[in-house]
Amino acid sequence: MALSLQDLLGQKEFWIFLFAAGWVLLNWPLIKLASGYVIMGMPAILVYIASIWLFFILALYLFDRGNFS
Repeated sequence: MALSLQDLLGQKEFWIFLFAAGWVLLNWPLIKLASGYVIMGMPAILVYIASIWLFFILALYLFDRGNFS
């Protein structure tokens, strides 16, 4: 049985996955990998954290749009 995006965003397991992914991606060892590098004149740690935040904002936007439209 194929799941659509609408079905996926409503599943409890998907939200548990997002929580676990956020926990892992914003944990100290992965953040430490980005320290000391520079990407286009900006510290890599800021680029890394901003991109993770953008990913989760997009995921929350898709959830909100899917449930209340």
